[in-house]
Amino acid sequence: MAASLVSAKQPTSGLRPMDLRRDLGEVATLIETCFAPTLDAAGHAAIQEMRMVSRAGPLLWVLARAGNLLPGLSQGFVWLEGGRIVGNVSVAPAGQARTYVIANVAVDPAYRRHGIARQLMLAALDQITRQGTTAILQVEADNTPAIALYEDLGFTTQRTFVRWRRGMQHYLPVPLPNPPTIRALARRESADLLDLARRVRPDERGGLGWLRPTRAANLRPARIGPLRYLLSGQNTGFQVITGPQNTLDAALILQTKLGSAATQFDLLVRPERQGEMELPLLNHVVRELGGWQTLITEHPADDTPAGDALRQHQFRVERTLTHMIWHAPRP
Repeated sequence: MAASLVSAKQPTSGLRPMDLRRDLGEVATLIETCFAPTLDAAGHAAIQEMRMVSRAGPLLWVLARAGNLLPGLSQGFVWLEGGRIVGNVSVAPAGQARTYVIANVAVDPAYRRHGIARQLMLAALDQITRQGTTAILQVEADNTPAIALYEDLGFTTQRTFVRWRRGMQHYLPVPLPNPPTIRALARRESADLLDLARRVRPDERGGLGWLRPTRAANLRPARIGPLRYLLSGQNTGFQVITGPQNTLDAALILQTKLGSAATQFDLLVRPERQGEMELPLLNHVVRELGGWQTLITEHPADDTPAGDALRQHQFRVERTLTHMIWHAPRP
């Protein structure tokens, strides 16, 4: 097993478990080196936070032992060459039963094509097999070598998602002629929204997006929306279009955070109405929020009508990520 490669003597070369107290600074540099072209502002901020924490000395050790610091990096493995970290993989709970996220699979460019990424992944999967049943990860859709490695290790593709962003600098679009009525979702319609979400965003294909399974609790208007917004610092709103037979044909799920200048949203359209409902919904949300909020959505790459409508409303592609899943072999 891959775990047998880990030496208790802390080798200067090869695989060993990550030691947060002494590895965090080097891991931050490695991640920045490997992912620099795809890091957004949040990614760069996370790198700087890692570096700051790595210099915290004994305080870092206390926080790490308590499990409250950088939980996404508290488990994992590193690969060393001559005492220097040249490879890393992180393992973290996904917030779903017995499911773990694999992240930050990084190998220094000078040491690639030597099987290091495979050994790191084998160690991570061995750990997950002992602790849970499922591993998930996301990878740049054009990273063919990484996808080939993951497939060889038993991962399968769930779905590819595109992250779209529209800045506030764009002009607002003109209203569409004769748009359908767009209104707030009634609580009694929550089951209909769940049915729509399960049809177009089933969990076996990645759900609503990264680490966002399709769950009834996430698709129900709050009874005390404004108060909940103040208490939790975030709010979820629902806008819908109903059809002639009172079917829920399309929906917008809007998520805002207190003090944030960005709104994230999901666009759901019943398959029978795809190509009809995307423009009205996007025109609505851009006219309502686009003048004072950055708009962001993660949407399936295989939904061509939605992609066309997003481009028409000045959204640009930020990243295209393929979501993959692995199930531990049954004994």
